Amino acid sequence: MMNKMMLLLLSGILFGGTCLAQGGYMVSGKVRGLAVARVHAVAADFGTADTLASAEVVNGSFMFRGVLPGDARAVILVFPGVDGRVPLLLENDVNYQISVTAQGAAIEGEGPAVQLLKEFERIGHDYAVEKNKVEAEYKALEGGGNPAKVESLQLRLDNAYKQSVLKTQELIKANADNYVSAYIIALNMAADDETTLRTKYELLGTSARATVPGKAIAAMLDRYGKLIDGEVAPNFTLMKPDGNTFTLHGLPAKWKVIHFWAAQQGSSRQDNSDLVKFYLQYRPKGLEIVSVALDESAAMWKQAIGLDGMIWTNGSDLKGMDSEIIRLYLVRDLPAYFLLDAENRIVARDLSFPELRAKMAELTKKKKKK
Repeated sequence: MMNKMMLLLLSGILFGGTCLAQGGYMVSGKVRGLAVARVHAVAADFGTADTLASAEVVNGSFMFRGVLPGDARAVILVFPGVDGRVPLLLENDVNYQISVTAQGAAIEGEGPAVQLLKEFERIGHDYAVEKNKVEAEYKALEGGGNPAKVESLQLRLDNAYKQSVLKTQELIKANADNYVSAYIIALNMAADDETTLRTKYELLGTSARATVPGKAIAAMLDRYGKLIDGEVAPNFTLMKPDGNTFTLHGLPAKWKVIHFWAAQQGSSRQDNSDLVKFYLQYRPKGLEIVSVALDESAAMWKQAIGLDGMIWTNGSDLKGMDSEIIRLYLVRDLPAYFLLDAENRIVARDLSFPELRAKMAELTKKKKKK
């Protein structure tokens, strides 16, 4: 049986320490009540999970040191045989003292990078507090029929969000070449739309862009660039319900709709009955639908196909939200639709079902006039 150790967030566990590790960092620690032999510091900032340092645990104590090529690096401390991870923001010229037990971990040691990280976190915390207040006031109004108050609350929430975005951008701009600025942007890039992400990235300086998280942001923006109208959609291979496979580009059709959904997510199935009617209307005109299920259960996936009458091409890699196709197409919400032409070029992306239906009506209407 594996030992258990609580996973602690990076924020909230760092507190004042001395900066004594000249020219590099030093991590020393004590392990109590856990049978572990080694500790590894593994990179955790959107790049390869490389082991940056490692040390043997002797009589409950360990120590390792190193020099970072930049000003900071986000890592996790991994204890083989223990179910749990300890996040740590390493900085040169900082000593860290760590106490690890089955209940969790406490870390002493703080430099400028952690201080900046806390500034970013305060912005997020302030927005979260205001959001919770607005939501509580809204719930208190349920059944009260007060449209003016509801509108006022929405304006408050919108303003709080805008202020948090503005403050975050100002802090990035003031620390344009800091690793933490790139790291914070990368932490949120899956939730940001392309415009927001690009705006943040353009605030970064050359050094921050050259960091691991900076390169991850650039890679994400590059993927967005490959999903613009007129570009060939990324190809993929998926398994059908019968166990055979198909490729997106290998399916012949005048129009292809890539439909992202998940059997276990009821809200993503809300369009399926209308999608059947849509398919029957446009299939004679050369349309094929490719439904990509972001599921892990084959049984649930196959059952939903039958229940919802999805009579077109269905596929899944059964990796759920860890599917590589999500990263290829940068899917953030379900259901989502991409429309392709006969050459697999993107006609429109990130459509809602009403937008998809309107786009197909527009395209087929134009073709009739020719």
